[in-house]
Amino acid sequence: MSSRCRWLIAVSLLGLAGAALAQDIPANLPKRKPGLWEMQTSGMGGQPQTTKFCLDAETDAAMYKMGTHMSGQMCSKFNIDVQGGNKVVTDAVCKIDTPNGAVNMTSHSETTYQGDSAYSTQGHITYNPAIMGHADMTMTSTGHWVGQCAAGQKPGDMVMANGQTFNIKDMPGH
Repeated sequence: MSSRCRWLIAVSLLGLAGAALAQDIPANLPKRKPGLWEMQTSGMGGQPQTTKFCLDAETDAAMYKMGTHMSGQMCSKFNIDVQGGNKVVTDAVCKIDTPNGAVNMTSHSETTYQGDSAYSTQGHITYNPAIMGHADMTMTSTGHWVGQCAAGQKPGDMVMANGQTFNIKDMPGH
């Protein structure tokens, strides 16, 4: 996987996965059911992107820890609020080092969980200066549990829309 692709994934994770940005992960943060998840993200320009992700409890926690590591290095402000047991509201101000220099990112996202088998996120991100011609971006992401992970998959395996596979545990910060 190219470093640019990994960088874009990291920016998307920072912008949308507000729960993953927590400096201190709330004990009441909703958990996702182990198995194969299908996630669709739109708003990054172009067509919606669908990915599949093999998840277990350890990988779910590892993703939060990866986000904690990333946010601790990059975010000057972070607020996370779990509301009503099924909604996570996140606000963050972060500085991202890009191939073209530092970018200030401000994000707000709201993720609503439907039990442990589905979620939807709406988020808004602003970039200063703009990234790839975008000064701000409204993004949506939905995810739902599909079933057991496919034969040969291990927890952390992510299959991108183009068929490329990598394991999130191999990303920096994990």
